[in-house]
Amino acid sequence: MKTIADESIAVESADADTLIIQSLAKLDALAFGISLGVLFGLIIFVATNFLVLKGGAEIGPNLALLSHYFIGYEVTPFGSLSGFVYGFLGGFVIGSLIAVLRNFIVAAYVFILKLKGSMSAVNDFIDNP
Repeated sequence: MKTIADESIAVESADADTLIIQSLAKLDALAFGISLGVLFGLIIFVATNFLVLKGGAEIGPNLALLSHYFIGYEVTPFGSLSGFVYGFLGGFVIGSLIAVLRNFIVAAYVFILKLKGSMSAVNDFIDNP
């Protein structure tokens, strides 16, 4: 006959299993890449437009250094669009690589845990025939 304590332990165990499965779930490389791409693109877009609207004698000399890396980028309204595209592409690549590497590391970690568990089971069997 089950007691209330047994049911409580079973519920806590199920919650812990669900939490572990959710924390080790794979990241979608496409979705993570798109989200970081949009974030990086918007950062460059907003920073460029902020400096353009702010104005002044010399507009954004530090941000203008991005033109060395991003062909066609300038601190202008049109340049903010090209900066968004370059930021999106860079963020997409970085986000996709982060997701792929994270998925690989988690898969390797789970494999090692399974290997240790099976080795432990074999050692227990050998020690206690």
